[in-house]
Amino acid sequence: MADGIFNLSDSEAEISRLGRSAERRAWTTPDGTIFDLTIPATVYPPREDTDLLCRALRTIGPGKGKRLLEIGCGSGAVSLYAASLGYKVRACDINPFAVAATRNNAKQWHFDVQVHEGGPGPLIDGNHTQWAGDTAHDVVVWNLPYITPESEMEHVLGPLEEAALLDTDQIGLIPRLMRHVRENQLITKNGLILVLVSGNERGLGAEKSAHSFGFAARCVATHAFADGEQLRVIAIWNPFANASTHQYESIPSTNQSALQNASIEGDFFLAKHQTAGRGRRGRAWSSEAECFAGSWLIQNGTSELAPGLMQILGGYAILRTNQAFGVPREVMALKWPNDIFLHQEGKLGKVAGVLIEGTSKGKIGKVVMGIGINFQLAKQTEPPYPIADLSRWWSTKKATEYRKILHAIIASFFEKRDDIKSTNYLALIPSLEQEIIEAVEHLGEPIYRNLTWSIDGLTEAGNLRLINEQNQTAIIEDGEDLEWSNLRRI
Repeated sequence: MADGIFNLSDSEAEISRLGRSAERRAWTTPDGTIFDLTIPATVYPPREDTDLLCRALRTIGPGKGKRLLEIGCGSGAVSLYAASLGYKVRACDINPFAVAATRNNAKQWHFDVQVHEGGPGPLIDGNHTQWAGDTAHDVVVWNLPYITPESEMEHVLGPLEEAALLDTDQIGLIPRLMRHVRENQLITKNGLILVLVSGNERGLGAEKSAHSFGFAARCVATHAFADGEQLRVIAIWNPFANASTHQYESIPSTNQSALQNASIEGDFFLAKHQTAGRGRRGRAWSSEAECFAGSWLIQNGTSELAPGLMQILGGYAILRTNQAFGVPREVMALKWPNDIFLHQEGKLGKVAGVLIEGTSKGKIGKVVMGIGINFQLAKQTEPPYPIADLSRWWSTKKATEYRKILHAIIASFFEKRDDIKSTNYLALIPSLEQEIIEAVEHLGEPIYRNLTWSIDGLTEAGNLRLINEQNQTAIIEDGEDLEWSNLRRI
């Protein structure tokens, strides 16, 4: 015990805390309802994180009898609020005093909330049915433990409750939850998970953890403290759950098939080989020995997003997927507007590309995103331009996993759901700008009208903004108008 976070003195202090009287606290919901809660001394009371999670829950709409699971219920504030919205609520907590508090508060306010002891953890702590039941939920909410063991905790509630506030899980609590969701079907096909995380390292990696299990993820609410600390609510879901996947051994073009046959946003067309794959301006895209060739229907109806921004976001999705597979960030370059280059063994080559195409009738149209990625080149290949592959990090066994992660990231950016906010594309622009500016190290400076320029940023439409030594600026809409100094040499 001396080697752990808590020691014998903590246990003694916990026993003494149990003798304290329970606190009565009035808590106001986002709707203005006041709940008078009874909270034992060792149970987490409603705070700013509780309010943020409840505000996010309110935005997804009324419960209408849907099943909701709250993990780590504490005093029961979130569960009571969910019940008031019309959800059929089940709650759990590893702290038996929190279980007792939630049961008592639910009874006091005449809500039928099932409360059980337990939560996501090692199998030795009990089967998931103990705390989650054996029926899939429409919504799962969890105010995740976000205090690191190294943090100074001044106003502690005691080891039982502080253990619930500390993220000491070696696997990571979000990966552990994602594994439970995937293996035990904790959510329905169109179910939604809301997790509250902090701005620490694990919290900032929440979306990446979800993507690694094939789930889409998007930040839907934030709260900033005066000291700069930030809380975020991340929505997690099955990507494009109502869309279909179409797989082929060989077809002329996945983009062409998507434009002709897709009907639901997210419909996905995948081919092992394309006989007429193409890039920008009708250029041929070569299908290598092992490659990814896939297309998604991104928009079906009124156009809402500039094609230029779609393209660069597609490249950014590839970049993040490659990173998830262990490709070092420093060897990749996101070349505006639509390519990924790889610098390997002193050579620079194109490893992936994005092509946006569409059809329209008046204001109504289809927009598809096609992505091509070289996994492994043929041994005797002589392409018309330098290309590269991911063979150092990729294997045939990983092809399905790669596809799932890329699919999840694409959905995270582009999928539209009635119950969560759409992506804030303007908030993504700084990250995109950073990537294309850092790519200059590999690609060299952009050359426009035979002059060397510097990258100044991106417009809201995804166009490239340049600046030169005379402080003149230029907005570039088409990548064909640019050259890159290092690419001139190869």
